[in-house]
Amino acid sequence: MRNTFSAVLALTAALTACGHNVSPTPVPAPSPTVATSPAAGSPGQVTAPAGPDGKSGGINLPSTGKVDWDWQIGASSDSAIRVASDVKLIDIDGFTASAAKVAELKKQGLYTVCYIDAGSYEPGRPDSGRYPSYLKIQQDPDWPAEYFLDVTDVFRPNSVLAGILTDRMKMCRDKGFDALEPDNLQNDENVRGGRITTQQQIDFNGWIADQAHLHGLAVFQKNGPDKILLRDRTGKMMVDKFDGILNEECQQFGECGPLAEYTRRGKLALNVEYRSGASLNCTLMAQLGVNAIKKDLNLAGATMGGYLRETCR
Repeated sequence: MRNTFSAVLALTAALTACGHNVSPTPVPAPSPTVATSPAAGSPGQVTAPAGPDGKSGGINLPSTGKVDWDWQIGASSDSAIRVASDVKLIDIDGFTASAAKVAELKKQGLYTVCYIDAGSYEPGRPDSGRYPSYLKIQQDPDWPAEYFLDVTDVFRPNSVLAGILTDRMKMCRDKGFDALEPDNLQNDENVRGGRITTQQQIDFNGWIADQAHLHGLAVFQKNGPDKILLRDRTGKMMVDKFDGILNEECQQFGECGPLAEYTRRGKLALNVEYRSGASLNCTLMAQLGVNAIKKDLNLAGATMGGYLRETCR
């Protein structure tokens, strides 16, 4: 588990990106069609096309508007996860949480989001041994045991990375999660020397969104407000590919404005702040339609030490 903070970028820069014209390159298959998000306060069901394993199902899109939520991906076990009575959406670790726990949360009426690492290698995961060394193109300076990945691998024949990530999506689906939170979608910024270009990163992000939909999952863009209006190889902007956005520290870095691109399209926008001593700017968040909370850096389970959740209520 790790948190990737997006680069500082003003709203004007993001809006300028709206005019960014990238010539799409051929793709092996068309993107799945996902319906518009439901009305505020009610998740919606749409039909997902059959996935690569032949299974299909309904994609349960997240509610829109004001949504109380929590993020406990640092929970060490099912027993570490406890949800406050106001919470309607909970994001937890896909490997650590059991299918029984997901079923329990859904029985309580919660929308469940499955956290996986998409753009980085983490040791200690059940599938960590599947990552060959050639995928690990740079050590993460903040998390020395982790490595940023060559995300372009998913477009190669018989891609190892594509197999790993689609298996993770199947795990989320089979455990009963509603949606996917794929972490580390900014290797173009994190890997030195231009090894991953912005266009290659956007193409990978779009691939993640398409695969999540094919596996019956809604999917959130993770961070990257500056990427919201950029187009992948299918010619679609990230804001149209993803069903919502989960962002870190837009208030601290002065980049909350672009998140409203999601709310303008009737999609969910979530943001978390960490900085000690700083209060949430609830006026700004309300103006933009962003659901903001303040959390502990470890994103601990509610029964664990150090757990924090402050809201704009």
